Amino acid sequence: MELWYLSNVTLLVLLMAGSSFALTKKWLPNTNFDNPMNWEGGHLPCKNDRLVLPEDSPAVYIQADQTIQELVLPMSGELILGDNTVLSFSQSVDTSPGCGKDARYVRKDAKKWLSPENWCVTDDSGDCIGSTANLGLLDTERVPCMYDEAIFPAQKEFYVDLESNMNLFVGKLTIAGVEYTTSSFATFRRTPRGQSQFISDDGGSVSTLTVKGTCSEAFGCMCGNEQLQKVICENKICGVTNCSSPLRPTGACCDMCGAWLAFGYDRSFRMEKLKQDLTDSYLKGQTSVKAMVSVQPKENIQVVFTDKYDGEQATQVAKTFETNLVKKKRDFGITKVTFQKFSGPDVVTVRVITPAPHKGELGSGGIAGIVIAIMVILAIMMVVGFMLWRRRTGSSGFSIFNRAEKGGDLELGASIGYDDFPGINDGGDASMRGFDNPMYESSGKNGVYSDPSKVDPTIKFNPVYSTEGIEEDSVM
Repeated sequence: MELWYLSNVTLLVLLMAGSSFALTKKWLPNTNFDNPMNWEGGHLPCKNDRLVLPEDSPAVYIQADQTIQELVLPMSGELILGDNTVLSFSQSVDTSPGCGKDARYVRKDAKKWLSPENWCVTDDSGDCIGSTANLGLLDTERVPCMYDEAIFPAQKEFYVDLESNMNLFVGKLTIAGVEYTTSSFATFRRTPRGQSQFISDDGGSVSTLTVKGTCSEAFGCMCGNEQLQKVICENKICGVTNCSSPLRPTGACCDMCGAWLAFGYDRSFRMEKLKQDLTDSYLKGQTSVKAMVSVQPKENIQVVFTDKYDGEQATQVAKTFETNLVKKKRDFGITKVTFQKFSGPDVVTVRVITPAPHKGELGSGGIAGIVIAIMVILAIMMVVGFMLWRRRTGSSGFSIFNRAEKGGDLELGASIGYDDFPGINDGGDASMRGFDNPMYESSGKNGVYSDPSKVDPTIKFNPVYSTEGIEEDSVM
């Protein structure tokens, strides 16, 4: 399987990018006159060739002086000459092999935005970076991610298929040295120039292209092309693998031999630190092992190791990396690590490791236990406090009468004290020990008191304590 890898310069660019983690990806195909791939047979026209541009060819850009014998233009074609460029006609004969015939321009189709082969990662000078180093990209990340810069170089003419009815994203968009925003690119797309360069080859509505800006997360951002993987991989031609248990990681178009790791991370994780350690400690000096790092959903990092053979060398490097990653998980902000081997004659093995906490560091179970203990202690303190409050206040329960005794208004009607009646407190007639109760409306009996004139006529007496009731009791 063919993979695309970055050189050591790319790693330096990644690290220097700080927290943005954006790559610069340059569009490769063009419709220029001086591109041999645009001509029949793969070579440029000679001076005594007759140039034939087909009826459905895109715009052809001539950026340097050219001399030809004859030019056949289509009815609706377009030939663009660069600044101060001269197109000359001559009858001189070029005796070079293959000259003196019709040179046909064969480029007709628009090249797809979502094809990984149409892009390359560039260095600061704008040159494409080679494919000789150990840190690479999976297929979906070779196409501009939502935080990458997409560049269409100056002095080039393009014919780009943006597909139809899709949502495409880039961090920055530059065309011929001019930087575009989402709205300005949409405006450019509606111009004749834009319509000739960016099309939908299937005739549908051209996909929208949104310029998002840079990634501000120190632990990296997802590429954003995960939902487009099927389209990205539809034209990919995969080779035969050399292992019995290949696997296709997320982001890859073809099966691979090697090993795969995925690990969770916390807020202290730093992507540049991981890549630097991976390159310096595990990939340095390796001639066949490659690694690809990508941010996945649900706060996971995927690291894929592969090699040129059956994947065994990549598996050994991956095992060492995994072991040390677990040991140094606190330094890297790593949580659970999942390891999977997909190489050699062995069956596929999956291993999940949750790194043990360092000495003096609590795990999730210990933290949960502390929380439960605190809740129990708080509950006990509340019960003890309530009991102390009851003892201090002398309260035996929750009663409205208790509240009334402490100053509440509980009125049972007008009453007179025992001291107002002679003989009550000094051993007098016990029949005088009555009290008024508004629940009973019976009037007092005549002769109850020795001096009835002292009795308030508005007072109502309880018949239970009347003389009549006492007399009846005495008879009984």
